[in-house]
Amino acid sequence: MKEATWSTAARYQPYSSWAPDYIMKLKAQVAASKWRTKTHVQPDTGLINDPCSLNFFNNKWHLYYQQFPFGPVHGLKSWAHAVSKDLFNWRRVPGDLLPDNEYDSHGAYTGSALVTHGTLRLMYTGNARDDQWHRHSTQLGAVLGADGRLFKDPKPLILTPPTGYTQEFRDPFLFNYEGQTYVLIGGQRPDHTGAILLYAKQTDKSWRFVAPLSIPDEFCGYMVECPNITFINGKVVLVYCPQGLDQDFFEYENVYPNIALVADSFDPTTGNLTHQRLQNIDKGFDFYATRLANTDDDGTLAISWLGLPDTTYPTDDDGWAGVLSYVRQLTLRDDHVCLYPHPAIKSLRETAVEDLPVIQQHDDEWTVTNLEGAFELAFTLAAGQKTTIHLPDGDHDQLLIHLDSDSGQGMIQRENRNNGGSLRQFGFPAGKTVEIRLFIDVSVFELFIDQGYRVVSGRFFGNEAPTAARITPPSAASDVVSWNLKKDNGGL
Repeated sequence: MKEATWSTAARYQPYSSWAPDYIMKLKAQVAASKWRTKTHVQPDTGLINDPCSLNFFNNKWHLYYQQFPFGPVHGLKSWAHAVSKDLFNWRRVPGDLLPDNEYDSHGAYTGSALVTHGTLRLMYTGNARDDQWHRHSTQLGAVLGADGRLFKDPKPLILTPPTGYTQEFRDPFLFNYEGQTYVLIGGQRPDHTGAILLYAKQTDKSWRFVAPLSIPDEFCGYMVECPNITFINGKVVLVYCPQGLDQDFFEYENVYPNIALVADSFDPTTGNLTHQRLQNIDKGFDFYATRLANTDDDGTLAISWLGLPDTTYPTDDDGWAGVLSYVRQLTLRDDHVCLYPHPAIKSLRETAVEDLPVIQQHDDEWTVTNLEGAFELAFTLAAGQKTTIHLPDGDHDQLLIHLDSDSGQGMIQRENRNNGGSLRQFGFPAGKTVEIRLFIDVSVFELFIDQGYRVVSGRFFGNEAPTAARITPPSAASDVVSWNLKKDNGGL
């Protein structure tokens, strides 16, 4: 069904009321889609959007993400649960968080989790609507035990927003700092200015409102979603999604941006952040709702929704929408936020000789053939050189990337079948030799330049999955390598 044909009653009916015959037909429709990815997290059916939590617990990685399984629209949301041993080969398992009480009657919205006392502690936003369709937001809790069973807390953790804030109050991010547990929650004031609200956990396990983080109004738009915080080399990195940010103040092209704020210090008693500066962390077409994970062994990890609110996609006609990005490591280089694939991404590479792409150098180009729709392409772009990557689709390119290392300017153009635009321009460090890594997965691209200093991600929708690539001229690109990518279906 098209977005416009979905009634409110259909979107918010209980999960148990969906007929098995409808679900069976939807699965068949989704399975036939030519744009299904091979290695990214994607919905079995329906829609996925925000990643909610990424934690190493009980000897495996646990990922929760928001879903509406019954169609490619935003409806009655729940959390889907998946596990992995390497961050890239995910398997769905029991333990979903379902909307089944008075506080989350209209959706289990985005949240996060922390490993605490041998359990995985979840905090999420319960969305409820009254008869006048007014929103009531509550921060709720749940716990996943080592046995894989999930139990909800009987009472809300935070019942209402603090005085002076509206019911646009959601997306809690739990974190530990200097031996104490805190949570950030996206909020809004009655004058329609956004804010990020800081709470501290008390010894009686209640939550005390501390203050809004000291971020200027012009950094926050009219509402803030998906706040995250991490601490790297003595600096503070806040990653969040301000809706309605003034484009004259901060340049972005997507309907809503996903940005980073870097600060020199954080005071948990007041919410004060010093010496703040903003950065757009991904210059692609489809990137939102990044969720960070602060780990002991892997540093700060990041995973994002490669999609956007208020945006349609060709896969909608096939009964599904949305994918999640590969897991990335977030680092700081000269105060610049960098995102780069976690090293375990190598587990996706096919290594058998007969499965490797064929790479040939000609007078005017490199050609890469024997590609199977999902692949990694890597090379070095020499200083002062220009190069263009073509992914052909018949007599035209379904994806074209042009990079100029002399000027530090790049451009990407995609086959466009949705309302998100077809061209993006971006900058990267100029006048130096840079590493290029491009990941393609049927209808997804993730481009990393100079060890993740610049990242460009998004969706593209060609007539066929890519089976070849061309790189011109060969003198600009050296050491071209490529691998086909394949998920390990053996599971855990």
